[in-house]
Amino acid sequence: MAKIIAVDKGSIGEELGLEIGDELVGFNGEAIVDVLDYVYYDSQEFFTLNLKTKQGEAVDIEIEKEEIETLGLTLDESVQLEPIRCKNKCVFCFVDQLPKGMRETLYVKDDDYRLSFVSGNYVTLSNVGQKELDRIVKLHLSPLYVSVHAFDKQVKTKLVANPEAAKVFDKIKFLADNGIVMHTQIVLCKNLNDKDVLNDTLNELYKLYPQVKSTAVIPVGLTCHRQGLYPLETFDSQSASEVIDQVEKFNTSVGGDFCWCSDEFYIKAQRKLLDYSAYGDFWQIENGVGLCAEFVNSFDCALANVKGSDKAAEIAVITGQSFKGILAELCQKLKVKFPNVTVRICDIYNDFFGRTITVSGLVTPTDIIKQVDSMPKYTIIPSTMLREFTDTFLDGYTVPQLETAINTNIMISHGGESFVKLISQLTDMI
Repeated sequence: MAKIIAVDKGSIGEELGLEIGDELVGFNGEAIVDVLDYVYYDSQEFFTLNLKTKQGEAVDIEIEKEEIETLGLTLDESVQLEPIRCKNKCVFCFVDQLPKGMRETLYVKDDDYRLSFVSGNYVTLSNVGQKELDRIVKLHLSPLYVSVHAFDKQVKTKLVANPEAAKVFDKIKFLADNGIVMHTQIVLCKNLNDKDVLNDTLNELYKLYPQVKSTAVIPVGLTCHRQGLYPLETFDSQSASEVIDQVEKFNTSVGGDFCWCSDEFYIKAQRKLLDYSAYGDFWQIENGVGLCAEFVNSFDCALANVKGSDKAAEIAVITGQSFKGILAELCQKLKVKFPNVTVRICDIYNDFFGRTITVSGLVTPTDIIKQVDSMPKYTIIPSTMLREFTDTFLDGYTVPQLETAINTNIMISHGGESFVKLISQLTDMI
């Protein structure tokens, strides 16, 4: 049961006379499991609301409403989503590679199909049995985001050290057969699930297209904190290029809108990124697939429409090693509209996690403070460096703390368009 702690004014719930303190027992005679049951039925037109009033009376209320109308209820914490913990022991798990002393929440391994639906988290479905599969179908929790890694069950078991995870394709097929859309990812580990194993995995996934809507192939991320863990190798330029060729060939063979390598593979291979048009609806952008192309495209569009300025200014931009080349090219384009603006690119080496980590999103103030000096008045950083909806970096520093440490005013860029707008605004401010 879930206690009602608020009823919106003008809502269906208020019209029905529901009150704070009443308890929501379930729907259509089935007990409420969590808030997703409420969210699902709140979007339906016809159902029975099973209620226990604060006076202790059991009441069944027949609901008939428009889909867009809401019961307007806020429920207590008893049905809020508490993450289901991961039961796997993946050889590539990034959490196992974190240094000590970071935020406690960073060490929590979740593997929750509900958070996959709500937040786009990738899950292995290891914790999901038939009961949960049936619930996913019933509530139509679609799309889901699923980590597959390998079709071969022996390889999959070796990767995740959990035989249950090797059943993922059986579960994916069940969900696909019942109308659930899925986006999938393959964390590629050299000499484990690459080459022929990768081809088999892509083939088996595509058999379930279009319910399996897209697949991202991303290189395993290896930090310098892997003592005692499985010995994995990083992809070098040649091996990264071979992966790109393999994935592009497969994608072309099935129409060009199913699977892609992440941008990191192209950067490792020192190859030109794909054009913006190659990524379709950018299903996998949160996986770093087409992220650079989207940034460049939105940058170019914004620059074409922004009013230029002849004012002189120096602005610093902090980035990781992988994006510095692209950023340098974009800053040259700025000269067309902002000829007297000097952009100082501060490309940070990642000593906090290890220099094999090159993405901007894992840059921390611990390294920034050591590597920059004499900063200009204003500095731009990407939003990916910060925990979502906060001003906190991975190492616990906050934006104000970093501003004080390096004596600058920090502005947050949320993509290519945002970057151009910040340059324009700062030029007027300086």
